[in-house]
Amino acid sequence: MHLPYALKQRFDLSQREFIFLILITIGAIIPRVWDLGTAGFNNDEAIYAGQAATLAGYDEFQKHFSIFRAHPLFLQFINSLMIGMFGISDTILRILPAIFGTSTVILTYIVGKILYNRKVGMVSSIVVTILSYHILLSRQVLLDVPLSFFYTLTLLFLTFHLKKPNSIIWVYLLGLSAGLSFLSKEVGIFALISSIVCLFIIKTISLKNIFIIASTFLLATSPYWIPILTIPEANEAVIKYWNWQTSRDPNQSNAFYIGIISQEALGYVLTGLCILSIIYAIWTKNIVKPQVFLILIWITIPLTLFHFLAVKGFAFVLPTIPAFTLLGVSFLFSNWVKKMPAYKIFLVAIVPLIFVFSGPSLHYILPIPPIYLVGSGEEPHARESAIWIRDNLPGGGAFLTVDIRTANIIKYYSNNAAYSLHANQNPAYTKVGQPDLAILQGEIDYLVYDAYLAERFGYLKEEKSEINELVIKYNATPIHTEYNSYLDKNGKNLIKPAIIIYSLNTTKEN
Repeated sequence: MHLPYALKQRFDLSQREFIFLILITIGAIIPRVWDLGTAGFNNDEAIYAGQAATLAGYDEFQKHFSIFRAHPLFLQFINSLMIGMFGISDTILRILPAIFGTSTVILTYIVGKILYNRKVGMVSSIVVTILSYHILLSRQVLLDVPLSFFYTLTLLFLTFHLKKPNSIIWVYLLGLSAGLSFLSKEVGIFALISSIVCLFIIKTISLKNIFIIASTFLLATSPYWIPILTIPEANEAVIKYWNWQTSRDPNQSNAFYIGIISQEALGYVLTGLCILSIIYAIWTKNIVKPQVFLILIWITIPLTLFHFLAVKGFAFVLPTIPAFTLLGVSFLFSNWVKKMPAYKIFLVAIVPLIFVFSGPSLHYILPIPPIYLVGSGEEPHARESAIWIRDNLPGGGAFLTVDIRTANIIKYYSNNAAYSLHANQNPAYTKVGQPDLAILQGEIDYLVYDAYLAERFGYLKEEKSEINELVIKYNATPIHTEYNSYLDKNGKNLIKPAIIIYSLNTTKEN
């Protein structure tokens, strides 16, 4: 089994193609780096940035952000080097994800060119460039971004192996790239699984290939498992986090990813193209061709794994975006579509339609509420509140918040202890079960009412009431308020408190 054209023909760069790559790189990097520091970190970003600062030797972060938590440390380690060179800032820490996101756009072009043709590669890379979901996540310090890059890189190496199955170099690179996928985030094990399944289907599986892939995979992932085997603290942390992850209740319904893919990630138009592409492949019996089954495997295996995980996340489907895009765009160049009247006009119009009917623009056009989860945006006003704490409460203290999101952001930006009334059983979190006792014992100095979150998320109803009761019971004094400005249904500008900080011990304010 081999690809339809010689690899050399597909990989040589013409002058026009070189210009296209420069333009697509510029087009991808600009929205991913523009005003990177405008919005503050969300919960996960604060954690990963805090770990990077700890790795860089900043002791003030170590007490709040242990390096031994739930995930490998690939992104955190590289960001620690960035901190060492340029210092700590939101912009510096987000540069690497932006580069990984932009590089994934380029990989999408190369994979599309090799698997299909240059036109499919070009249109696919343009689509990934403008997908708001991909842009949004590429601007955040999230492990899913390098994971997406290495998973797509693994697909590229697999296409090279498919062309030259006797060249052992691609097998080595498959294992290495799959290992880096895992090292980015442990669920990246699906890169190894996808690779082995594809080798089995194309009948190049052998004991030698399995040994090479397994050994290079273990070598690439050694920075993760060697500390676990040699450092008691790391071993203990892994056991705690494993027990926690495997005992958690589902946080979303089984249909969660359908909504994420069809609305946020791909949008209605691109999702429809993917469905039509599968129907076309089955109808024409092209489903057995590598251009189809490789892409389907690259989509199906991670989505299957994500579906059976108890915790479902907004950013989880990011690694499948290049494969989904290639699948949908390839249909635009099928014989069925080419027979359409005004085909070229349709082809030019489809890319803007993909943009319009996905993400924020889709929610603006249709009355569909956006999904508010970590990764879908910032935690409004949390950074500003934390920086105010850092600059105006030099004596420090401990803060009690409604939700753990705000607590982690306060820890990161102000280097103060912060707890929350609502927290899951993450071993790194301290849930305050008896706030009255903690206050009376002097363990809590300030209350933080994060009204924006409390009013947006129904599951915080009890915590919202509880912190308001504490404010009244202890006659807490408001010392700072961040306000949220928004337009009501009539277009009138309204201002409401977003975060209110109350003092329980005013002697610490000076």
